[in-house]
Amino acid sequence: MKTIGFIGTGNMGGAIIRSVSPLKSWQVLVYDVRSEVAALLAQETGCVHASFEEVLSRSDIIVLAVKPQVLPSLYSKLKGQKKGYISMAAGVSLETLTENLDTKEVVRIMPNIAASVGKAVTALAVHPQASKELADESMRLVRSFGSAHVLEEKYFGAFIGISGSAIATVFAFLHGMAMGGVHEGLPYGKALELISDTAQSAIALVRSSGRHPQELLTQVCSPGGTTIESIQVLEAGAFAGLLMESVEAASERAQELERLAKDGNR
Repeated sequence: MKTIGFIGTGNMGGAIIRSVSPLKSWQVLVYDVRSEVAALLAQETGCVHASFEEVLSRSDIIVLAVKPQVLPSLYSKLKGQKKGYISMAAGVSLETLTENLDTKEVVRIMPNIAASVGKAVTALAVHPQASKELADESMRLVRSFGSAHVLEEKYFGAFIGISGSAIATVFAFLHGMAMGGVHEGLPYGKALELISDTAQSAIALVRSSGRHPQELLTQVCSPGGTTIESIQVLEAGAFAGLLMESVEAASERAQELERLAKDGNR
């Protein structure tokens, strides 16, 4: 059985640890500078509360679940260790990680916050010279808390725009639709339940039918009916264009942060 050590037990790291620990697929060590937080999480999940030194000495794979600005303070301690590394740090490229950790055994993952309910959508970028074993273990880890999508690193900005950050767009959509229901007399809780179920039904139709969303949309619009009235309002407000711009804005910001992280490590 392999040992995976987590450095950092914040919101995302903690969510992943809670998803991984019941599987008993790995021995899991947890470390955080806030020792009491790591200790409570270890007690909750049955993982091992370890010191930083124990994580380094005992782990086969180390998950870097710290904020990007914390990583530079760790590089000197991590460098030269014969480990595989999985980094969750936003904006920190494989090139930067490889250079500062002095190893090509590096994988980047980008989960969204639904890891807390085992439904995260996660992008993985594996260093081209990393071992197949590390790639496979990383995929197995990610699939324990949701879906996994292997992407070239150059598409991470687009992924953040359409998933990592866009989950907030979905929250805004659900809230806006629910408020529309409130305007028409429904209690907010019931309206939110209805639009949440409707969103899930639409996704199920797209996936099961294999048909283009526009084709399904057109099918729902009866001549002179209610749906075309609703769609006309969205078209007049450039709804699709706004969504495209929101993805572009998040993607550009992600690329900007990656450039800043790279410059900061020079």
